[in-house]
Amino acid sequence: MATTAEVFLSLFLGSFTFLFLYFYNLFWWKPLRLRKKLQHQGIDGPAPSFFFGNIPDIKKIRLETQATKNQESIGNRVSHDYLSRLFPHIEKWRADYGPVFAFTLGNMVTVCICDFDVAREFCQCKSAEFGRAAYLRKNRGIVLGYDSLITSKGKSWTLQRKVISPEFFNDKIKGMVGMMVESSVSMLEKWGSQMEEAGGAASVRIDEDLKSLSAEMISKACFGNNYVIGNEIFTKMLVLQDLISKQQAIVGLPGVRHLPMKIARDIWRTGKEVDRSILKLMDDDHNAGGQSFLQALVNNFGRGSSVIVDNCKAMFLAGYETTATATTFALVLLAHHPEWQERVRAEAVEILGNQAPNMEKLHKMKLLNMVIYETLRLYSPGPFVTRETSEEMKFGDFAIPKGVNVYLPSSLLHQDPANWGDDAHKFHPERFANGISSACKVPYLFVPFGTGIRTCVGQNFALTELKIVLSLLLSKFIFSLSPEYKHSVTYKLFFEPEHGAQLNMEKI
Repeated sequence: MATTAEVFLSLFLGSFTFLFLYFYNLFWWKPLRLRKKLQHQGIDGPAPSFFFGNIPDIKKIRLETQATKNQESIGNRVSHDYLSRLFPHIEKWRADYGPVFAFTLGNMVTVCICDFDVAREFCQCKSAEFGRAAYLRKNRGIVLGYDSLITSKGKSWTLQRKVISPEFFNDKIKGMVGMMVESSVSMLEKWGSQMEEAGGAASVRIDEDLKSLSAEMISKACFGNNYVIGNEIFTKMLVLQDLISKQQAIVGLPGVRHLPMKIARDIWRTGKEVDRSILKLMDDDHNAGGQSFLQALVNNFGRGSSVIVDNCKAMFLAGYETTATATTFALVLLAHHPEWQERVRAEAVEILGNQAPNMEKLHKMKLLNMVIYETLRLYSPGPFVTRETSEEMKFGDFAIPKGVNVYLPSSLLHQDPANWGDDAHKFHPERFANGISSACKVPYLFVPFGTGIRTCVGQNFALTELKIVLSLLLSKFIFSLSPEYKHSVTYKLFFEPEHGAQLNMEKI
C-alpha cells in the first residue's frame, strides 16, 4: 500500500509532467509545427528560439539599424523613410526570404505578405471569420475593446457592422458638417489669437490641438450633447494608448501581460476608469433621449452590454487617431512644399470664398483630395493590416494553416517602387490626379483605411473632417516648418510625430 509521501510524489510528478508537456506544446511544438507546414510550401523565415521566437532577432536588427540610421530630418530636409528605422526586420527578411515569409513572436506564428498577387487574394477575402488576430483582443482589448467592430469576427462582427455602418452613411455625415465647421473655426480662432498676441505671426504646436479637435468631433458625432464627458474619456484613452504601446516588445508572449508589474496595474486601473465613465455616459445619453451613435448601440445590444463599452473605446481611439495624425502630417508636408501649399490654398479660397464648407464645395476640391491621399500613402495610421486564420485558407499557391497571423505590411507597400514608381518615397500628390485607380499599378494595395469587407466604417467621416480642417486652415493662414521642428516618426499603436509638430504661422 502506497504511503502518503508516495501519493504526493506521484501527484507532483504527474502535475509536473502535464505542465511541462502543456508549455512545451504551447511555446515550442505548436509554433514549430506551423512553421514546418509553411516551410514545406516555400514560406521560409528566421529560425525561432524557445519561448521568445524571433523577438530577440527583431531587437538585434533594430539596434544595428539605429547605429547606422540618422533621423528622418536633416537640416530643413524631410525624408519619408521612417519604416526602415521602425521595422527594419520586415525589410531585411523580405530581402533574405522573399516576398512571402514567416516569423514568430513568442509563440505567435506570422506570415508577412509582400507579393502583389498573394496580397490581392488577402484584400479580396470576404470571410467574416478571417478577422483580427487574437493578440489584439488579448493584449490591446482594454483599449480597442475585447468584442468591438475592430477586434471581433464571425457572427458578432457581422451584427456589429450592420448596426454601426448606417451611423456613418453619407446622409448622416452630411448632417455633421456644420458641427465639424464650428469646432474647426473655434480652434483656428484660438490660433489666430496667439498670432495677434505675438504681433501677427507665431510658432504653434499643432499636433496637440488637432488631437483635441478630432476628439471633440468624434465625441459630438457619437455622443451628442455629452461630448464634454466624451472628451474626459478621450484623455484617459490617451494614457491607456501610451501604456499599451510600452508593451509592444512582448506581443506574442502568452501570459506576460498578467504579471503584476506596475505598468500592468496602471493599465488595468485606467481601463476600469474608462469603463465606468462610458457606463455613466450611457446613462446620461439615455436620460437625455438622444439619437446618438451610443443610443443606436443601446437600442440594438441592450443597456450595460460589454459590446457597447468596447465599441465606444474603439471609436474613441480609431476615430480620432486617423484624422488627427493625418491632418498633422498633411500640414507638415504642405509646410515643406510651399508650392503645393499655394496651389491648394488658391483652390480653397476660390471654392469657399467667404462661405463655410459644405459637402458640395468639399467635393470640388480636387487638389486638396490629392494631397490627402498622398499624405495617407506616405503616413498611413498603422504599419500593418492584420488578420488571423480561423481555418486553413488559400492565398495564391499557399495554404495558410489555422491559427496563423497574416500581416499585410501596408506602409511598406505604400512606398514600394515596384507599384508606385521611382518617386515612391517622394511627396508627389499629382499621382492621384485621376483617382486611386490610376495612381499606381496595383490600386488595391492602397489601404490606409483597411481593405475588403473590413474597410473602416468611419472612412468618409475621417475624409470629410480632414477636408474641412485643411480647407479652412489654408484659407486663413500661411505656414512653414519651425526651426524647432524635428521630423521623426514614432509608433504608439499608430504612427505619429515623435517630437510633436511645430509650425510658424501667420494670418493671410
